[in-house]
Amino acid sequence: MARPKTKTETTGGAAATLDRPRTGKAAETRPATDPYQTFDALMASAGLDSRLAAFAESGATPAELQAALTEHLGVALTRWGLGLHHLTHEARPETGENGPDIALLTDGRVTARLSEGAAAVARAYASLTAPDERGLSAWPALGEGHRLAADAPATHLKILIEDARDFETEWMTARGGTHHRVWRRGETLHVEVVRPAPPETALADAAWDVITSIKDRTFQRELMRRSDEHGMLGALLGARHAGAGDALSRLPEAHFAVQAMHGTLTGPEARSADAYRTLLRTLGTELEQVQSQATRQLAELLKHGLNRA
Repeated sequence: MARPKTKTETTGGAAATLDRPRTGKAAETRPATDPYQTFDALMASAGLDSRLAAFAESGATPAELQAALTEHLGVALTRWGLGLHHLTHEARPETGENGPDIALLTDGRVTARLSEGAAAVARAYASLTAPDERGLSAWPALGEGHRLAADAPATHLKILIEDARDFETEWMTARGGTHHRVWRRGETLHVEVVRPAPPETALADAAWDVITSIKDRTFQRELMRRSDEHGMLGALLGARHAGAGDALSRLPEAHFAVQAMHGTLTGPEARSADAYRTLLRTLGTELEQVQSQATRQLAELLKHGLNRA
């Protein structure tokens, strides 16, 4: 899932770079002229290796491109934990006044265009969300159907899984700061596991990892002191050049982070409580792995070139 190398920004004095790590998977610091490269960079913030730019160059038809764009967008929206399952989503190539672009649509209406930048895309989707005080979506996954309370006995959920038609549960709490919910639409059972970790939290965690790994203890203590006032990320960016924060803000990772995993069961497994529990464990493990990997990649981004003159 390697990505194109990025431009390095430097100034005199202490090394001041905000360069993409050569082995990392995060987005570029400079806008890609190819909208498919921009899309790939956006998808990487969801831990997806979409490779739409290569697919487009391979001679894929417009219909094939639109189908692939839409599929990856749907997965990314779920992984970002936006909770927009009740809406339909589509990504569509288009050519506007400024050249090729990709429009992101919700229920058939344009929500944003990639050329507007990651921050604008994030704001557009944020306007559709309804997070509660825990950071969990208050939107139901289904428009209608039986809804099981979070504190209902486990036997009730087992009965619904094995016998019920369309239903969904409220958010149930699990260990490790995770929450999950279950719903059935038709003959498909859906399971979603969420650990709220917005982009600012993910970046702060990565900044902590970077600062605590610095071998120059004097420099490390100085950054820790600054973090009391500016936070971990602010302290780290303050050690860079004046434009480091702006450069970071242009990256998709400054606005999107993996917060959820979603899986489905079909056929006989969609009526099996054991299969549900297995999927639930699998999704929880995958979420932990992807979030940990994202933190390491963000740390590499923040650490790359962070040296004292």
